[in-house]
Amino acid sequence: MERTSRRPGLRLTKASGAGSRTIQSAPTRAGHEPERTGLPAWLHLLALAGAVLAGILVFPIVSRGAPATGTVAPDFALKDLGGANQRLSEFRGDVVVLTFWASWCGPCRETLADLQTVQAGEPAERPILLSVNIEGDPVRAASVVRSLGVGYDTLLDTRQAVGRLYDVSHLPLTLLLDRDGVVRGAWSRNHVSADELLAGIRELQRQ
Repeated sequence: MERTSRRPGLRLTKASGAGSRTIQSAPTRAGHEPERTGLPAWLHLLALAGAVLAGILVFPIVSRGAPATGTVAPDFALKDLGGANQRLSEFRGDVVVLTFWASWCGPCRETLADLQTVQAGEPAERPILLSVNIEGDPVRAASVVRSLGVGYDTLLDTRQAVGRLYDVSHLPLTLLLDRDGVVRGAWSRNHVSADELLAGIRELQRQ
């Protein structure tokens, strides 16, 4: 006995003696491909384009690099350990030493200690000293500052926005800025000694 389903293209056959069933698909018509399932191709392309755009916004394809000597240091505003806002451009008219650091960086600690030596020098030779912690952990930053006896302002780059603005790829990064905010000296990866900094500071203060 053979029973045929009412659904076109399928034939269900039951053999009377064997008790088995078979399902046979009808052959496709010439030139007609089976229907495909899934998302349309244009939707895949749209999703891919969105992912690429998001990546560009978060991680720019072309890195601007750290500010070069002779260029104006980008302005920014951050809170210090006491919660007060500090803006770099507010110190125009003064020589500024700006350093980026993290607690796990050994040369950073050496640089912070040498900056404290500069801070303790002659009042006429003291520049504005700003250290920027890029870890986003105020408790850890405060612990390092206390252990080194740092007496100058420590700013907290909690979202690493300023670190990206300055393209900080190696720590420490220390910049010496003149009274117009122009970079006159830059030291990356290795710590800069107090004597070397003081020589540069004195030269700028004479100008």
